[in-house]
Amino acid sequence: MVDLDFLIQYGFILLVISITTLVLSMYFRKKPKVDKGFSFAYHGLSYRRKFLRTIYSIPFCIFPLAIIYYFESFSANFIFVTLLLVIVFVFQTSYNYIKWKKED
Repeated sequence: MVDLDFLIQYGFILLVISITTLVLSMYFRKKPKVDKGFSFAYHGLSYRRKFLRTIYSIPFCIFPLAIIYYFESFSANFIFVTLLLVIVFVFQTSYNYIKWKKED
């Protein structure tokens, strides 16, 4: 079973990330989206660039998971984090791809 303290810690982290994402998306809502060149802010990108950045981030997700696996093996925490990352990645990639194709 997953420990309650584990759920509280990750729940708090998820809450902070969600609030930050909400604030940034509201800030960049009316601004023009960047389709060429460099943009540090993810929310300032077009859907095409968001899709590409999501694809490019695959190695940056696999590397931390390999480190977690090395130190924790297949613990409940590792499985939970891995499943969460895979679900978020699939949803984010498909959403950005669909929105990109609708823009074209």
